[in-house]
Amino acid sequence: MQDSIRFAKLYFLVGMLAASGFAACSGDDDDTTMPGGQAGQGGEAVQGGAASGGAASSDATVARGDYLVNHVAACGDCHTPRRADGSPDTSKFLAGNAAFADINPADPKKGLLPTPNLTPDKTTGLGDWTDKQIKNAFQNGLDSDDNALFPVMPYYVFHNMTDSDADSIVMYLRSIKAVANEIPERQDLGFPVMQAQPVPVDQLPETTLKPTDPKYASAQNGKYLAANVGVCMECHTEHDPLAAVPLKLDALFQGNETFTRDQLGLPPVFPEMIVSANVTPGKNGIKGWTAEDVVKVLKEGVNKDGEALCPPMPFGPNGAFGGLTAADALDIGNYLTTLAPVDTAVIPLCVAPGAPPMGGAGNAMGGASAGGMSSGGAGGAP
Repeated sequence: MQDSIRFAKLYFLVGMLAASGFAACSGDDDDTTMPGGQAGQGGEAVQGGAASGGAASSDATVARGDYLVNHVAACGDCHTPRRADGSPDTSKFLAGNAAFADINPADPKKGLLPTPNLTPDKTTGLGDWTDKQIKNAFQNGLDSDDNALFPVMPYYVFHNMTDSDADSIVMYLRSIKAVANEIPERQDLGFPVMQAQPVPVDQLPETTLKPTDPKYASAQNGKYLAANVGVCMECHTEHDPLAAVPLKLDALFQGNETFTRDQLGLPPVFPEMIVSANVTPGKNGIKGWTAEDVVKVLKEGVNKDGEALCPPMPFGPNGAFGGLTAADALDIGNYLTTLAPVDTAVIPLCVAPGAPPMGGAGNAMGGASAGGMSSGGAGGAP
């Protein structure tokens, strides 16, 4: 199911944490002050951050929040419950998923990881939360009682969005229909949940374009969408659950994050393992791709050769990225295709339904070989 962007990494994450006794996902306690500031327009850092509270930014809008929630950050993929057939229950849009994941299904009192109700219902949702509390949750990983949220939600990425975008998200969440949907508390996982640290803005990869290049501003906006407010970097970077920052900072956008067929609920025609692609212009990445090729992936769900993509990427036309504006999709393309190329060796190909079976593992963005992507499909959200 292409909507489950972050579900598949969950079991690897919690398994590593449990096996290690949770060595470290933050500082010494849950209230560690997180370093760095908010990322401003074009990726520039600005101090303070959206969670500082106060009046909403003057340029924040409900429409911008709608766009970010539904087409850039793809919040509904995790915060909307599923029907028995795996499709989203649109009558409870953003009303939380009481059964998002259970890491210990044999024990009814342990292991349940629900996702919260984001609608403005005062009893079961965010109706009684302040703006500051809402922003503190999706940017700093703390709930209304300052307890750490489980880092399957990439708040360590969203921490770096602009104040106006954070305010826009809050405005949008306040504007949607309130849905009464009681969500249980997270159960005991067998290890403490600590607050992760944000991705340092000075370690986000830069475009290789010079500031004088006509496409530089476009690439900078693409960087912001892919690395600060969207989920591209989150899925196309290998995770390190024992580090203070859950993403491997020396491998941003280089792929190799693993998703399993069973965890995604995919039929046997898919490989047992789907691996997110290297989306730098390396030899096993998107070397030879144009920005327009990336747009095709995002908006149409096919690679540059017209071959079908693999889940879990929420590609268009029906997935979240189908609603990206043409300009924003092109900006993401201009950013990714102008990153410094990194060759991360072989990432196996994904075989989409209808293609000859290969077995083994699959690449989650069309497959990489010398000279760029080849057969298979895309997945793991850009």
